[in-house]
Amino acid sequence: MGGGHLALGGRVSDDPLAERLAAVEAKLAAPPPRPIADRVLRLLPWLSLGHLLVGVPTLVISLVVAWGTFVQAEATQKIQQASAWPFLGYTTGNYNERGERELYFELANNGVGPALLRAVELSYRGKPVPAPAELLARCCGRAPDAPVRFGTAPIRNIALRPGDAVRFLSVPDLPINRGLVEALDRERWKVRVRACYCSVFEDCWTIDGGESEPVPVRQCPADWTRYRER
Repeated sequence: MGGGHLALGGRVSDDPLAERLAAVEAKLAAPPPRPIADRVLRLLPWLSLGHLLVGVPTLVISLVVAWGTFVQAEATQKIQQASAWPFLGYTTGNYNERGERELYFELANNGVGPALLRAVELSYRGKPVPAPAELLARCCGRAPDAPVRFGTAPIRNIALRPGDAVRFLSVPDLPINRGLVEALDRERWKVRVRACYCSVFEDCWTIDGGESEPVPVRQCPADWTRYRER
């Protein structure tokens, strides 16, 4: 008889109806599809890895930029400080600029910025000397009521511009000072001078004598015997 062929003994029929029934049965026998949430969960590790691959270079770049900004700011600050750096020096001499004999003690700013002179201490043979008259009495035998002529200048809380100097004690070779000048010329090397000064940025240093290098300090010492001009 005409019609399709049924599947007998493993053979597939040519009947379209039978083929459709077989396809439906196959779909019913297949496992159900996974929910969308399962698919998303399976993709999460890969999405996280993608964000990590993008985020790590961005973080590295941000850190590099931040470090570069910090270094640049620090360099700018150092340049500003260097452009206003004072350098105080102490010296003593026995002749002035005019070639006249004169014993003097002097502080000079040899730096490129103003020096704010905060404290100065003089000592003779290891003992602090608070004033010039006492120094001349100790070193050179000057009697308290003996006539003498010497010059002084303020050295506390003053500003020295670059190239400026302050001659805080000078004793000219005058008839009234005979004997005093010779004695001071011998003894001036036993006078110790310490000074503390700061920059306009409040960076401070101390010096101790004429050959010493400035030593950075957080603030000027408070235990010095401050020298005064009178």
